[in-house]
Amino acid sequence: MPGHPVNKKLEAITGSWRISQHCFSDEIRSKMTISPNLKLCDITLREGRQLPGVSLRRDEVLLIADKLVEAGVGMLQMHHDDPQEMEEVKKRHPRVTIEALVHPTAVLNPEMAKVEVDLNVDHGADYTTLCFSFSEHQMCLFESMAGARITIEEAIERAMGSVAYARKRSGKDKKVGCLIQDCTRIPIQRLAEVCKKLVDAGADMIKLDDINGMAITPVYTHVVREMKRLLPGTEIGLHTHNDIGLATAAIYAGVEGGADLIDACVNGLGERAHIAPLAEIASVIQIYYGVDLGIKLDKMTELSRLVSDVMKWPMTDTMPFVGKTAFSHLVEVHYCVPEGEEGFWSYLCMKPYMFGNAQHNLLGHYSGPWAVRTKAKELGLRITPGKEPAVVQRVRSEIRWRKRQLTNEEFCRIVSEAGR
Repeated sequence: MPGHPVNKKLEAITGSWRISQHCFSDEIRSKMTISPNLKLCDITLREGRQLPGVSLRRDEVLLIADKLVEAGVGMLQMHHDDPQEMEEVKKRHPRVTIEALVHPTAVLNPEMAKVEVDLNVDHGADYTTLCFSFSEHQMCLFESMAGARITIEEAIERAMGSVAYARKRSGKDKKVGCLIQDCTRIPIQRLAEVCKKLVDAGADMIKLDDINGMAITPVYTHVVREMKRLLPGTEIGLHTHNDIGLATAAIYAGVEGGADLIDACVNGLGERAHIAPLAEIASVIQIYYGVDLGIKLDKMTELSRLVSDVMKWPMTDTMPFVGKTAFSHLVEVHYCVPEGEEGFWSYLCMKPYMFGNAQHNLLGHYSGPWAVRTKAKELGLRITPGKEPAVVQRVRSEIRWRKRQLTNEEFCRIVSEAGR
């Protein structure tokens, strides 16, 4: 199903957004090699659960899956440790693509790999994706994952055996993927050489995993583009982490290099510093890049709040697109604008309704008369002309004392005492 909205005409100005025209200039766009087959895989039900204190019941898993599909997500990644979850999700949503991720602890032991592959294929996985480590920086992992101290070449041979078995079990209608960990610390030619062997063994998709945010963004464009060149016809995916604050930017860089498949998660939940957030990735790619990922952007705020509530992992007010303050103002100069469309676009570039969000009027130390009048109007209150400075002084005093935002009730009391 098509997503909404999608900036298919690559317009800088519409009734819903006003963004930079440079995003669509030939000079900028000519440097991109965006895949015509780009799709998004949401991994909330796998990496999104790799958080301290998070353990979901089956009904909670199904609720999140239902809401993801309702929001237009067409591909879900799930963990191989409970294949019955996949089976139930697939029964409820037969048109959704399920990717089962099998960790390296299983795939470098061919006999263990067979067991996991069988379980995933038999329980409805459309992609069986096997995780591999071939980086010299991860040599120490081979012993624990493969059951013995082996060389990288031996690991490659074992991996080829696991892939070949997965290919045989998957048949023509299902796909086999290989997730390559530490992709940016492996020389390009070596990375392509290893991946070519896995493709020859039966892999349909190679997913590049940075494991820890190892590189600046141009590296992702380069690595993805080179892998597309060296492995023609192979689907190239990208999985990034936010350890240095670049997970989302790295995804965009990979998209510009031609990635066919990208991973994201509701609220960016994941290991350590998290990963790329679904709402940001979907919104930017559909509006700024003009590529339809099938996502209904107006479902993003509701979805983010649901996942936050179910997982008991708070979403911050400042989250782009879906956070409470995403489309809100505080400093006085932002309120000193005319009412209506002209004033709205002075400090904002998108309408909050597109994401199921709303604009809020906030108060802080740098709020002034315009801000308190706007807040009063929002709440149906009237401040007597000339009383605004007294209200501002009381607002600042109470914020300084309380060390937090004021509630609407507290602001109403201030207006009744100082603004009448």
